[in-house]
Amino acid sequence: MKCSTIKKDGCLALINIEEAKKSLLALKNKAKFERMIHTAAIFTELMEQRNVMPIIVGGLSVEIYTLNGYTTHNIDFVLDGYDIAKNVLDSLGFEKVGKDWIHPEIGISIEIQDNYLAGDYGKVTTVPVGTRKINVIGIEDIILDRLRAAVHWKSAQDREWGYRLYLMYFEDIDSDYMESKLETTAEKLELERWYKKANYENSKD
Repeated sequence: MKCSTIKKDGCLALINIEEAKKSLLALKNKAKFERMIHTAAIFTELMEQRNVMPIIVGGLSVEIYTLNGYTTHNIDFVLDGYDIAKNVLDSLGFEKVGKDWIHPEIGISIEIQDNYLAGDYGKVTTVPVGTRKINVIGIEDIILDRLRAAVHWKSAQDREWGYRLYLMYFEDIDSDYMESKLETTAEKLELERWYKKANYENSKD
């Protein structure tokens, strides 16, 4: 099918998908982090044209906030529009394997974790990626996610990276918001330990 005008919805969608596929393939020899954020940005652009806002959560959000200090192997999104996402990913050449979509040529894996964000939509951060952008879960919510994993799952890795994020963004964090979201005494005690430690580290500078 050849489109005669981009003013027709069907033609506009076809052109965008084809351009997106070319942009994805151009990432083939890039470093993994670059492939991941540009893939996320391409997907975000296509989804927002369809009135769906994907939000990056999970490991990639930690990697973004730690300026590539943390490493992860897939892109986790939260979005309200699973069927639309499925159609877009299928059209882009991703293949469904279990709960993930994997692009066999660029080696990128995407998972749609949930319909709704377990956090505050008002704290979602928009990050520019070239001429595109990505939406990332708020720093307070990703720290809280790591803190809960440290407390309830005894995850040493989540404790380490949760605290690193807390220390990095100590001056900017909305402490009142974080405290309002704590659910158990154990979580409160963990955050108190992080606060005392981070406050001490900052006082030495």
